[in-house]
Amino acid sequence: MGKLFLAVLVGLVGAAIIHIAIIFSIPMQAENDAWARLARFGDLFSVVRVADLPGTSGAQPAATAFAFIDPAFIDVACRFSLENGPARLTAEERTGFWTASVYARNGDNLFSISERVALEGALDLLIGTREQLDLARVEGSELPDQTVSVELPTDEGYVMVRSLVDSESERPFVDRFVRSIACRPATDEEAGRPAG
Repeated sequence: MGKLFLAVLVGLVGAAIIHIAIIFSIPMQAENDAWARLARFGDLFSVVRVADLPGTSGAQPAATAFAFIDPAFIDVACRFSLENGPARLTAEERTGFWTASVYARNGDNLFSISERVALEGALDLLIGTREQLDLARVEGSELPDQTVSVELPTDEGYVMVRSLVDSESERPFVDRFVRSIACRPATDEEAGRPAG
């Protein structure tokens, strides 16, 4: 009976130590979210390649602080702020399959789209608050037909674009698509703001 009591006591003490260590590590983990990791690799509106292949040199900086990146995809991300108006995410090139997900700063997924539902398969997003998008629709210039408006309830976030590499022979074409992705604030004309 004494050995059973000792084993239970050792188990409880061990569990208590592990729980206390986890509680003390929470602040460090909370400061190391995706927003903070992306901030280390680029400014707002910078397109950052999330898991660059060793030995490749893309136009975007390579962020390797992310785990569980599928090698069948080329991933890029862009942090944005809607404080001064909507954000625009576009790609000049096309590819076989891509997905784009818009996240709030805290990591909540707010919107997702793929090339299968995007008009003409084009990556062309206008991201803003309800008021910004209403102003862009009423006062703004004609945006291309394929532009998809994405309404957000928050002023900061990031977009993650994942592009499928079906086979290694297609990697250069997918890479060209990824390098053509631009993330920028919307122009005054696109946002419906008076120039000045």
